[in-house]
Amino acid sequence: DAKTLRVTGDGFALAFSKSNGTLQSFAYKGVELIQEPLRPHFWRAPTDNDRGFQMAKVLGVWKTAEVTSLKITAETFAGGVVRVLARGTLQGVPAGVTVRYDIYPSADVQVNFVVEPSPRSTPADVPMLPRVGMQVALQPGFDQMRWLGRGPHETYSDRQEAPVGVFAGSVESQYFNYSEPGETGNKTDVRWAALENNKGVALLIASTSTLLSVNALPYTTTDLESAKHGWQLPRRNFTTLNIDHRQMGLGGENS
Repeated sequence: DAKTLRVTGDGFALAFSKSNGTLQSFAYKGVELIQEPLRPHFWRAPTDNDRGFQMAKVLGVWKTAEVTSLKITAETFAGGVVRVLARGTLQGVPAGVTVRYDIYPSADVQVNFVVEPSPRSTPADVPMLPRVGMQVALQPGFDQMRWLGRGPHETYSDRQEAPVGVFAGSVESQYFNYSEPGETGNKTDVRWAALENNKGVALLIASTSTLLSVNALPYTTTDLESAKHGWQLPRRNFTTLNIDHRQMGLGGENS
């Protein structure tokens, strides 16, 4: 219709926004997985070190980098594969974004996400990325996490002392109660991760080309950067899931 592009298959249905190209709905066997759309995401809630080097001022352009001037198309390939292609530019950053969704009859969805700075841009125009990936909020109940990667505690690009294995726990237990809330709970070198509800329905994330950085918490990014103390965080009944190619390190000597 005028606002939505829909793709349906045997036991599943997806809906994309024509205004911003995001995946708004993913229903599998009658169970809706998504509460808030899957969208490009570049920001993290500041840590103490981030606050020390004034990340909000230095890198703040990535906090509001929304996709604009979007064009969305769909075509069908052999074997019943449907490709939805969303192309746009980033507001406030001279860079283009392309998100390609290849939807298979099996209900597998392969997502290819590319961010490409303008050839004429400079480091001043496109500062360091806090993270590069996509964020989605899952429906209430998808609050059990299992993953193959480093764990069980949080790891980052410069803090990877945890072993690689299969780990599991509640989404709530991935949050670490630092004295001031901020980024926490990330997992590096992830081969796959699954978020499951109590009915045995799960969303599985896996990479076909590289190791992922995955974070699932019962709080939004805004929640984590708005609260001064942990007890001020709202109790969300949904899961905020970040699926990243990479996230910048935590530092520790430069704040």
